[in-house]
Amino acid sequence: MYIYTMKHMTQFSGLSSQMIILWNKKFKIFREEKIDRESVFNKFELKKLIFTSFLIESNTKFTVEKLATKTPSELQVLVEFELHNYLKKNKKKYLPVIRLLTCVCFSYDEKSFDTIISICFKIMGIEDCCLEIVFPFIKELSNISKTYSVEDAVISYTRNLLKNNLNYFMVTARQNVNLSDRKWLYFLPKNEDDEIELFFAYLHLKINGEDGILLGEDQPLSSVEQCMQSVKFTHIFTYVEDNYDMNMLAEYLELIKKLAPEATIFVATYSDMRKKITTDAPFINVNDPRLFKKYLDKIKEL
Repeated sequence: MYIYTMKHMTQFSGLSSQMIILWNKKFKIFREEKIDRESVFNKFELKKLIFTSFLIESNTKFTVEKLATKTPSELQVLVEFELHNYLKKNKKKYLPVIRLLTCVCFSYDEKSFDTIISICFKIMGIEDCCLEIVFPFIKELSNISKTYSVEDAVISYTRNLLKNNLNYFMVTARQNVNLSDRKWLYFLPKNEDDEIELFFAYLHLKINGEDGILLGEDQPLSSVEQCMQSVKFTHIFTYVEDNYDMNMLAEYLELIKKLAPEATIFVATYSDMRKKITTDAPFINVNDPRLFKKYLDKIKEL
């Protein structure tokens, strides 16, 4: 998507259409001197609007008048510099950062995305960055896709960018000494390939000294069974989208109960399930990443 309507611009920036029109009337931030609710914009204008909005919120020395004369590339340099200070000063106020990520994803700017998310990980740490920015960002993309006609390629592209960054930390993150006898199994069932939530669980536990095996995405029942027959697991983590086949998921849960009756099973959805899981196998449904972290903190205290 390289053409954006006024609705897109207001959704991505959080600014009203009246404000955007006023900015352009007074400071000429776009190529067209006169714009209205029927105007369309290109990816450079999207970036200029989002970058300008972020900068005037992050630092009072910036004004729309001063920033309007700069190119998107010049604004991007300022954004990357100011982002460090913004994250340090504005605890719990991350919506402007999420809007930055949304902007660069919809303009297919991989370099900018990697730079922004790397700064967030560095300043905030992996856990807080995932909880406060990554997952809310994914939810924001989902909301946008439901509200507007959005190319599937944008969603897939964004998720792959996030996976690449999380993969890097999975390899480089230090693991604290494991002082417990807990053993985790992480997997996604057949036809489920959204690994971001799985990576977060694995990273969070690895950083905190928990031991486990990351089986990965799209695992058939036979693969899970073979792994569990070879290793004794005390905790299981899996994730499914809210439209997943719950009958199929029930088969996995019943297999786990059969092979490891004492194991604690976490089924993460991060949105309310459309259908209930019918099974006798006990499990804990976690529909929020913060709730999962609370469970993990309690487990680590045992």
